[in-house]
Amino acid sequence: MAHKVKFTLPERNLGNADIVFSAWNDDRKIGTLRISKGAIEWYPKSAKKPKKISWARFERMMDEA
Repeated sequence: MAHKVKFTLPERNLGNADIVFSAWNDDRKIGTLRISKGAIEWYPKSAKKPKKISWARFERMMDEA
């Protein structure tokens, strides 16, 4: 199971434009990760609504890991 991650970066400071990562497992897309200054959002494959966490919650999760 080889994972591949692709991303695009806007040509400006991160403000209103998100950074978008596309995550792949072999040739199958498993989801999209969107990073903004307000939150982190994970869109599983074919999802219309993301799983969203704030930066404060993300920080707590990483501290606990």
